[in-house]
Amino acid sequence: MRSKRRVLVWRARGSWLVAALLLALGGAAHATSPASGTAGAAGGAAVASDEAVWKDFIDWLPSAPVSQTPQPIFDLYRQRLVAQGATPGEADRRLGLVLGGMRARTDGWRVMFNKIYTAPNGGFSTEPSALLVGAVSERTPGRALDVGAGQGRNSVFLAMRGWNVTGFDISDEGLKVAQQNAKKAGVKIATVVQSLQSFDMGRGQWDLIVITYEPAPLVSRDYVQKLATALRPGGLVVVESFASDAGAKQRRPVDIDPQEMLRAFLAAPDLRVLRFEDVVGTPEWTRDKTRLTRLVVEKRAR
Repeated sequence: MRSKRRVLVWRARGSWLVAALLLALGGAAHATSPASGTAGAAGGAAVASDEAVWKDFIDWLPSAPVSQTPQPIFDLYRQRLVAQGATPGEADRRLGLVLGGMRARTDGWRVMFNKIYTAPNGGFSTEPSALLVGAVSERTPGRALDVGAGQGRNSVFLAMRGWNVTGFDISDEGLKVAQQNAKKAGVKIATVVQSLQSFDMGRGQWDLIVITYEPAPLVSRDYVQKLATALRPGGLVVVESFASDAGAKQRRPVDIDPQEMLRAFLAAPDLRVLRFEDVVGTPEWTRDKTRLTRLVVEKRAR
């Protein structure tokens, strides 16, 4: 059953922002990290270890068909498990482990997103983020970092507005398309094939950091402090992603708990929140309405 709706009113620079807080619906299994151990299965069937589950998924992933979005790939993997004799409960458990693993491990992302970014008629928006467009509308262009740049929709938009843009992504196929799109638009962007975990954002490097639908640990105070350190005074961080509560079942790898994220950013003394939303809306990666969170923060000027 859907929980009762609560409404949060957030004030930033004299304007009121209303965010509807909705609890995510439960699914079939908890998303657990692949390093967390083993779990029981119905009927006393043999239970694969967490590492065995992850290896099975990674070994199978290259054979998965090209897909417009990640969800069909996960659905196909679950169907394969059932076809091979796993009970529905055990299939859900293993899928939960895979989803949890995708939050912390990088070896699946490159294969998956190379398939997605080479799919015809992708199921994601190729337009720049509306949140980003609004956030920079009155900003003087500077140095921008596009985290998980993909095909470069945000990078190219920013470059066309005069920003000096660097985008990084684990998908070399995505960044190849990003460079093609930049060339078509008559702009230049720098692209780096690197994972979220390995890319060094540096200190005082950026006037803008964009993070949209990327499994960044935005509920971690340490990671938020890295973002603050990487920003120049007056710089912005712009975030949009899928949302669910931390304890929700079958969480997508890019789901963020809005309240935990908000607390992490409020704890950073150099940052102030300009905009925060926890709403139901149409995401940029599917056409179905779902729970989303959006955030814009600014580094305080010294």
